Amino acid sequence: MDSVRSQLRSQATDIDRLSAENADQQTIVKNLRTDVARLKAIQQADAQDLIHIAGRLLAIARATGVDLDTTTKSLFRRRGWTAARNQDGQKP
Repeated sequence: MDSVRSQLRSQATDIDRLSAENADQQTIVKNLRTDVARLKAIQQADAQDLIHIAGRLLAIARATGVDLDTTTKSLFRRRGWTAARNQDGQKP
């Protein structure tokens, strides 16, 4: 009977320890999810800023008659930011 009680105490201790670890891990996961959401928002804002800058670059290049370099033209084409679309008033 004493060995059963000893096993039960040991298991209760293990359960308490695992419960505490689980709570800690849940807190870590919650913090990581918060960080991911924050980083996604920052990334989205950065992408919007870059799109705005690209549009301004294209407008300035057209207004001044300066041709964009090959790499920039290629990037704009990959993004679907062609001259025909932008002439319709759409941003790159």
